[in-house]
Amino acid sequence: MDSRSKAKIVSDDADDKQLFTFERGGLSLRGRLYGRLESEPPLVCLPGLTRNSRDFDGLATALRDLRPEWPIVAFDSRGRGLSERCDDPNLYSVPEETLDLLAGLDALGIEQAAFLGTSRGVLLILTLTAFAPQRILAAIFNDAGPRLETAGLKAIRALVGQGETFKTMEDAAAHVAELYGPTFPSLAESDFHKMAEALYDKREDGLLGAAYDPRLAEPFNALDLDQPLPELWDLFETLVDRPLLVLRGEMSNILSAETSQEMADRHRDLEYHIVEGQGHAPWLDTAGLPQIIASFLDRSLGRARP
Repeated sequence: MDSRSKAKIVSDDADDKQLFTFERGGLSLRGRLYGRLESEPPLVCLPGLTRNSRDFDGLATALRDLRPEWPIVAFDSRGRGLSERCDDPNLYSVPEETLDLLAGLDALGIEQAAFLGTSRGVLLILTLTAFAPQRILAAIFNDAGPRLETAGLKAIRALVGQGETFKTMEDAAAHVAELYGPTFPSLAESDFHKMAEALYDKREDGLLGAAYDPRLAEPFNALDLDQPLPELWDLFETLVDRPLLVLRGEMSNILSAETSQEMADRHRDLEYHIVEGQGHAPWLDTAGLPQIIASFLDRSLGRARP
């Protein structure tokens, strides 16, 4: 971390994982740092709508085992995980969250990085191209792109902000398996347990609740999903000269095969991988994905294999 860094390390453990915090617009925002930022450009990971940086813990651990010299940063967007919640739910927007991301990069002294986005995280990467395209060395899109399928968005909207609670993590994992089992037939019970551990936190009343502000549903519910959403191809075109890896769940209802093909047709250096037996969005420490991501970063960033 260089002398310009304004991020504060609030925890540090023996496994070289650190929890950091920074501020923007009066909000305290947090994230996780794996490794040190002195040498290699990092991989910056951005979670989905209701998810948080814990989603990337398994991937980060696997990548660090493969390439221990690589630093990895994962952000909690505002209102998710350990980041502070907004007083105004209308500020849960992609532009605001992208400005948070830029503030976090500045706070950590990160000039350039490879970026990995899951679902909404892909929208943050695309929006970042409007603010600071020079920051992006390479990108990984996990099951989203410049066109999103409204059927999948309707399915997500039905789940956001429900306020479900559980007595035990086993109960939470069973709920996750019931919800996602049909579209993730390749995953094991242990994978659904990891998903639940990433999503749910213990509340003051002792119950487990989702680690996000349920008011995230308010701006999402305001969208008219009976009409096609604006497409972001102009922003996508900004990335055509940078390496791009697209991961698509075989059973995804958000990223279609047609959109994936159109991205490949428009891009000069796109690598495409279908994750069999998974839907939206593929779980990144399964199906050999850490090895696929490591190989992509080796190639796209010119990193030498140890």
